[in-house]
Amino acid sequence: MNEEAIIKLRQVPPATEIDCITTNKVFDSCLIRQCVYPIEVEGVEIAADNIEDVTCSNFTMTVAAPIVPTRRVSDPPGYVRISFTFTATFTLTITGSDGTTVTVDVPIPTQAVSNVRLYCPEPLAQILVQEGIENPPAAITNQILRLEFLGECIDIDYTPNAEDPTQTDFVLAVGYYLVIKCEQVVQLQVLSRGYCPPPEYITPVDPCEDFAQRPIPPFFPADPPEE
Repeated sequence: MNEEAIIKLRQVPPATEIDCITTNKVFDSCLIRQCVYPIEVEGVEIAADNIEDVTCSNFTMTVAAPIVPTRRVSDPPGYVRISFTFTATFTLTITGSDGTTVTVDVPIPTQAVSNVRLYCPEPLAQILVQEGIENPPAAITNQILRLEFLGECIDIDYTPNAEDPTQTDFVLAVGYYLVIKCEQVVQLQVLSRGYCPPPEYITPVDPCEDFAQRPIPPFFPADPPEE
């Protein structure tokens, strides 16, 4: 954050009123942290002695079936149990010392989430929403399960392929964080400073004019410092 942004932040006026807004409220959440090892990737088309850098990116998860929370008589009122399976993939990028780049989409073995207990009460009111005047009001689902997934490669090891030395075999350790949230649409009272002001007009930048305003760079190296 630059100095100008900090000054503007300090100049935020105090709240002037209390407003009622509609938003998603998180009633409960939990974090799952898991390490998956080993994940083997064999026969990548690059020689091991040519590898300069290996990175992992684009971690994505997929849940194929609906997640159906279940309620148990033995649990306190409002609590549910959540179980489901999911798959995940990521991209393995290998960069060679000669500038070549090889990418491989790597699947993570199917993962299971079992018996997670969250406070997720039944919605009390039905919510119908109408946008415009062309269609009648329609009910919206007022119970939301939100999944937030973040993965990373913890360790990467590689060796030449036993059958073809121009290829490389990888053994990976992958860790992931999975946050499970139970949300509902609710009305909340919040302190407000009124409506947002319109954005400031910014004159489009002329690149030549911007160049003309730059300081002239030195044309010669600086003199050595005095001893």
